Amino acid sequence: MNRNFGTLLGVSLLFGLGAGIYEFALPYLLDAHGISVPRMGLIYAAGAIVIFFVRIYAGHLSDIFGRKSLYGSAVALTALVTALTPTAVVLWFQAILKSAFDAGAMVFDSMYQLCLHDDSRKRYLDRVGRTRGLQALAAALSTFAAGLLLSRELYTGAFRLASATLIAGLVVFLIGYRPGNNAAFRPPSGQSLRNLLALDLPRPLVVLAVTAFIFTVGLSISHCFVMQLFWERQFGASRVDVGIILMLHRFTIAIPLLLLSWSAKRHLKQIFIGFLVFEGLAIGASGLLGSLLPSAVVWLTHDLFGAGVWMPVQSALIQKYSREQSRGQDVSKVFAIGSLGWIFGPLIAGAVFDHWYGGPFVLSGAIVILAAGVLLLLPSED
Repeated sequence: MNRNFGTLLGVSLLFGLGAGIYEFALPYLLDAHGISVPRMGLIYAAGAIVIFFVRIYAGHLSDIFGRKSLYGSAVALTALVTALTPTAVVLWFQAILKSAFDAGAMVFDSMYQLCLHDDSRKRYLDRVGRTRGLQALAAALSTFAAGLLLSRELYTGAFRLASATLIAGLVVFLIGYRPGNNAAFRPPSGQSLRNLLALDLPRPLVVLAVTAFIFTVGLSISHCFVMQLFWERQFGASRVDVGIILMLHRFTIAIPLLLLSWSAKRHLKQIFIGFLVFEGLAIGASGLLGSLLPSAVVWLTHDLFGAGVWMPVQSALIQKYSREQSRGQDVSKVFAIGSLGWIFGPLIAGAVFDHWYGGPFVLSGAIVILAAGVLLLLPSED
């Protein structure tokens, strides 16, 4: 294991620990301060437009200046936001903070994938899976810890712990990472915003971007604040119980990411479609079942036989079709278009949840399956 890969693994572990606490604790913090479910939808949706612009421009800047400064800034931003979150729980302030956290997390997601690709193209598919897996494993552990803290209503302590972990990740990255030659060609630094926003992507990347958008709409309906509240309100689960379920949720995505050794170069399209369809079916079915244990068991398979398998494949396909002279911009643009789904998913969840607790899960699953259908437009041979 070389120095850069070891550093990226370490930072992903620490980022997973901090982000896992933040994501689990935020809906409970908002609920404790009387913010209604529809208003939570506004908080979660508010930053989607900001994320879109930030993610695209960050990718462009990384092509010019390299990945390290953008990566470090993203981790620093999430640490600051996490520390500020419990200081004033009012709608407008939390909407700003959530937007900033999501923007930082999305830029982090783009940058570590680009850093891994810069460091070793031949081993990228295997390494991105292992890095994502370790991050998910760390988030699993911190989710359970957050459940214990919140069962004692230690909201401020949970967010402080998360912020400290993110700061530790920033220190490890700044000390350990040594950037190489990020790109063979440097794009002109004076590109206009219009050019950056133009959908001038190769056709396969357009297909992947549209798929990512539809998928994100679907996933964000069930994987926003309702992911915690569903188990509590539908089945009467305690916060410790919910912490265990969501800890297992993180484990189920970590297991295939860590254990699968990727060497496949063909049939990536078919792998992507098949496991994405299974994910949609599992999410939708969990919202229809009438008791906690069967619903949780079915729901926990959606990453074990879904995203835990197809996420590295998606990353590999995006890197494959990205252009060398604008790799950072192309990769970031695909993910940025996908992130626009967060405008709609939480708003749909907020409108449906109080009327039908399982509704967001059923709608989520159906839309995820729809996203898989778009992938049929990819070239037949990968």
